[in-house]
Amino acid sequence: MISKQTLDKIRPIVGPPGTGKTHIKIKKLYAELSDKYGTERGIVLSHTKVAAAELQATIKSIDKIKTSNLLQLDEDYFQYRICTIHSYAKKHGGERREVFSSKSDFNNLCNHVPLFNLKKNAAITKDPQKNHPFFRCNAEAHGRGLNISDHWHTAADPHNSYKPYNLQLILKMKEGYEKFKKDEFLQDYQDMIDVYVRKPKVPAVDFLIIDEAQDCSKPQLLAIERMAEHVRSKDVIMVGDPNQTIFKFAGSDPDFFEKLFKDARGEDELEVGLRCSKAINKFCKEIIKPVWEKYGYTRVWEPTEVEGNVYRIPDLNKSFGLSKLLEKIKNSDEQFLFTYRSLKSKEWLVPFFERYGLKYKHVGSEHLHVSDAELNSHYTWPLFIKGTPQSLEQIQAYWKHLDKRYKKKDARIFKKMINKSYTFQEFVNLEFLDSTLSDTLDFYKLIKTPKDVEGKNRLQQRVKYIRSIINNNNLNQSATIEYGNFHKIKGLTRDNVIVDLSITRAEPYHEQLYLGYTACSRGRYDLWILKSQTGKELLDKHEHIQ
Repeated sequence: MISKQTLDKIRPIVGPPGTGKTHIKIKKLYAELSDKYGTERGIVLSHTKVAAAELQATIKSIDKIKTSNLLQLDEDYFQYRICTIHSYAKKHGGERREVFSSKSDFNNLCNHVPLFNLKKNAAITKDPQKNHPFFRCNAEAHGRGLNISDHWHTAADPHNSYKPYNLQLILKMKEGYEKFKKDEFLQDYQDMIDVYVRKPKVPAVDFLIIDEAQDCSKPQLLAIERMAEHVRSKDVIMVGDPNQTIFKFAGSDPDFFEKLFKDARGEDELEVGLRCSKAINKFCKEIIKPVWEKYGYTRVWEPTEVEGNVYRIPDLNKSFGLSKLLEKIKNSDEQFLFTYRSLKSKEWLVPFFERYGLKYKHVGSEHLHVSDAELNSHYTWPLFIKGTPQSLEQIQAYWKHLDKRYKKKDARIFKKMINKSYTFQEFVNLEFLDSTLSDTLDFYKLIKTPKDVEGKNRLQQRVKYIRSIINNNNLNQSATIEYGNFHKIKGLTRDNVIVDLSITRAEPYHEQLYLGYTACSRGRYDLWILKSQTGKELLDKHEHIQ
């Protein structure tokens, strides 16, 4: 994968989940290496913008960095010294503009290659490279170092992963996409890496630190090899945990990283856990034990002092474990992370949240599925029309959802109003609201209704959920509830984790172990294991392929 010469330069540093790899070890390493070489040619790289931002904050918190004038002279000093692998390659690679950096790029591409329109929605228009099936296929093929055809024939489930497209359509789109980039002088993530790797000469680097190294794809490893050309032995530092290699489908190689990290010892093997309780720690070790046995090593991974619990729940109906979960959600301000392997899990997780009136959001979203402002509109409307004054902000929230036939003025009226509380009658007297609204206690009967059947059904479900929150007295819910798949939640730490073992197809057993280990180890305190709801179960030795 990479040359022996580069391998000999690598210093692997391994740590199980929550052992301070980023915030403690990398911080210490950077301080030592920057003392030795300075900061000018010291590079720290990760895989996502969020992770890179955390790394920048960590490095900037080093005392000598805080007291230096580096950031006073150049506030962007670390922009391309501590960043993603792609950002670094882009900076020192081609000069073409990044595709989709302009909002018009995707529409232009759709005009040039109409096949892209077969799958098009708001999420895809907002971020085509992340959400369109073609770009997922293209990126995963590149990550594995394969062309589209070879990737398709060896991928786990391409027909479902990239639907509605088949191989022939993907190949036609690939041809059109490459021509579009060439004609418009554009480059994508894959081009950034490839151009950098092929450059005759790349900037010299004194030391190189790669965070979450086990997530590196084959092309990224080739880029790292180029970065390491001038680095002295053992100053190429790869920090990670091979047991969390869960991006094999995108090109990471568990076998390579298991062997790379296997012999890390002493100060290069982090042992003290700062996250997982004793119960979670023990459960995770049992999951990953077959991997340790396969590669002939064991890891010391100490838990925190918290005892914690592991509960098993057969389904999302009544059970002892479920009652413990609901009780804790109701009576705490802790975090609860629901995570799953199969998208099918959303078919029972989301109805569960809504049946019990639990406020929730998707991992990565800043907003609840239904905002507090919208919830409060439904809750306070009966009070408002009966004479209880409401804040101007709350009345604006009513305005946002009310059908236009009930509003005598548009929203511009709020710009001229004093910011204070008002009664319903005051708004009637000002001829802003229709007086007949006082006869309708249910706010949902007054809101804008979509004309299409699908939209009406979604609204009906939304109103049902809102009423469930109100009826279950969860308007002031203190607990935070999030949900997301195993790959989305990697790198997160939450107080409590609920892991759904449901799968829809068999997968290689050791890959299942990596997934289960990564998912369960997100939690600080308690872990709930939800039995499969599909008949096929993750971590079941009988549900795997070789």
